[in-house]
Amino acid sequence: MKEIFRRLFYRPVLACEILVSTFLITMLTLAMPLYVIQILNRYVSYGFHGTLITLTAGMLTAILLQFCFRIIRTKMATDVNHEPNDRLSKDLLTIISKAKSEPLQSFSKPRIQDVMNDIGIIQQTYDAQNMNTVLDAPFSLLLIIVIYLLNPLLAGISLAGIVMALFLGWVTILRSQKTSDRLVTVLSEHRGLTVSAVNALETVRAFCAGSFLFSKWGPQLSEISTLKNRLSNYKELSQTMTISGSAFTSVCIYATGAVLVVQGELSVGALIGANILSGRAYQNTTRLVQTFFLLRKAKQSFSNLTAVKKMPLEPAFGSALTTYQGHLACQDLYFYYPNTSGPVFESVNLTLKPGNVLAVSGENGAGKTTLAKLLINLLEPRRGKILADGVNLLQLAPAWWRKQIIYLPQEPEFINGSIKDNILLLNPDLDDARLNDIIRTADLKLFLDKTPHGLDTLVSDNEKNFPPGIRRRLSLARGLAGNGNLVVFDEPTEAMDKKGTDAVYAVMNTLVKSGRTIVVFSNDPKILKGASMILNLDKKPVPELTKKIIPSREKPHLL
Repeated sequence: MKEIFRRLFYRPVLACEILVSTFLITMLTLAMPLYVIQILNRYVSYGFHGTLITLTAGMLTAILLQFCFRIIRTKMATDVNHEPNDRLSKDLLTIISKAKSEPLQSFSKPRIQDVMNDIGIIQQTYDAQNMNTVLDAPFSLLLIIVIYLLNPLLAGISLAGIVMALFLGWVTILRSQKTSDRLVTVLSEHRGLTVSAVNALETVRAFCAGSFLFSKWGPQLSEISTLKNRLSNYKELSQTMTISGSAFTSVCIYATGAVLVVQGELSVGALIGANILSGRAYQNTTRLVQTFFLLRKAKQSFSNLTAVKKMPLEPAFGSALTTYQGHLACQDLYFYYPNTSGPVFESVNLTLKPGNVLAVSGENGAGKTTLAKLLINLLEPRRGKILADGVNLLQLAPAWWRKQIIYLPQEPEFINGSIKDNILLLNPDLDDARLNDIIRTADLKLFLDKTPHGLDTLVSDNEKNFPPGIRRRLSLARGLAGNGNLVVFDEPTEAMDKKGTDAVYAVMNTLVKSGRTIVVFSNDPKILKGASMILNLDKKPVPELTKKIIPSREKPHLL
């Protein structure tokens, strides 16, 4: 409820206009009961047609005005919610694109998907219809006041019926809350299992995982069905009590009013008008019950979103060197992952001059990818620092720094868009001539020639259907589009055929000859042989650094 009023008064002028519109709509609601009262008390009694024509014309005018005010109010309420709802989506995009990598990775992909669903719940809850429902309820007291002017006893009956309906509805919401919370938890677990199965379709078949999935899905689906049925029953119970309460209140009004009519204290027209007013007030206020239920769900969604929004973001600003020359150094570099028995590595000290090649070797799990992510500034050292041309990476603007790097990750990932879109992520202004050179250099031309749409081929679902070698070629082309002075290749020849491996070797030789600084994470003997320094991460906890003496007269050549 607080969120509705926070949104309203964020734009106070528009809020006042909405409140005025709601007041006028409520006042125009009085037209129908007054019309009925006048018809029964004046026209039926005297039969003067001019009275009927005048009253009917006035009633039709009131209907038209109310229609217009409702349309206008709905548009204004939509405007009130538009910016906050859009901001929620932008906040999530900010988290996905700018949150620090390590905290973000602590959230599973299904959980992030749940947060996206939470945003949908919030946006659906805080819409014009629900805002109008909340505003109509307090203004309905004006209708009760009018009933009071007709007869205080009937006003008391109407108010008692509304209070009882709200109380019973609130109790129903409280009883259903535990069921709703449990349903959210089970749905999240089921969605996570389903997503993992969809992302591993071949594994499901190749390793006969169907029986395992059914053993998990069966109880989950059964519990989900039970919880949904229970919530449906609560909802039906709430609606039934609302309808029954309305009928009961109407019966009480007519029964009491009939006695008053017989006693001469109330006219028939006033009795019918009071019942119409009571019905409108009852309807306006009891709609709050369902809105309260939605608001409670939205409150939980806000709580989930708040937990994600607390993740620290990468700095939006930082230093940017005029030109990065390619100098790289590590000083007392130390890193560990939480809940592990020891560090990945410690006391890493090295200096890499522009144009030199550092090869980082080690078994799987030795920390090669971890060190690569530290160089990209996707992870932060627990101790020590990494210097680029003498400046600590943590002082540099992350976006600027990453544009200085030609990066090839071990596990390439792509976003939904065309192949061209993915290649040009880091450098969208790259001209077509340079793009074609990169495609040939990455040995992608033959593959693109075979696809129906070439560079416009759409990439979806991280394009897991592409062969591993093609994925790496695409990733290589994406890195080369950046044209940075630091090259970071993580297992560049892994999953490559001979032709692809030769293409990688050729690219690396070209980069060496152009004077770029290269850090390559690999156990490939050819790469290790051509490096000027080798960092062996298999030596724990302090890696072993080996330097080679390369005569200055030799031309730069890696392989």
